[in-house]
Amino acid sequence: MPAIGNIVINDNESTPVAHTFGPVGINGAVASYADRASGISVGYPRITASLVVPSKGSKLYKARFKIVLPVLENITNSTMSGVLPAPTKAYDLTADMTFILPERSTLQDRKNIMAFAKNLLADAVSTALVETNANIY
Repeated sequence: MPAIGNIVINDNESTPVAHTFGPVGINGAVASYADRASGISVGYPRITASLVVPSKGSKLYKARFKIVLPVLENITNSTMSGVLPAPTKAYDLTADMTFILPERSTLQDRKNIMAFAKNLLADAVSTALVETNANIY
C-alpha cells in the first residue's frame, strides 16, 4: 500500500505546467489531495483516491479516482469602496473513474484494464467528447 504523498500531474497548457497535489488527509478509505499553488482555497484543484476491498457481500475491489478542477468567477473591482470582492467559484469540472476489479483477477488483467483506461483517455474519440463536446455519430 503506498503511503500518502504528493501527486504531480502536468496540465495541457501550451507550455505544460506540473501541478503538485499535496496530501490533505485520509478520511476512512478516501485519500484527499489539493493543489494549493493558487493560494485561494475555494479554487484549489482536488483529487480523491479510494479503494474499497471485498466484503462478505461483494467479491470486488473498487478503486476510484476523482479529479475536481474549480473555475473561479472573473472578479472586477466594481465596488464603490474600491475593495476587491472575495473570490467565488463559478463551476467545477469533474472527472470520476471507478475500476471494478474482481478479487480473482490476475495482475496482468489489472495491468490491461489500466492500460485500456489510459489509452482510452488519450484516444481521439475521448478527446473530441471532452474537449469539443462533439458527440459520436
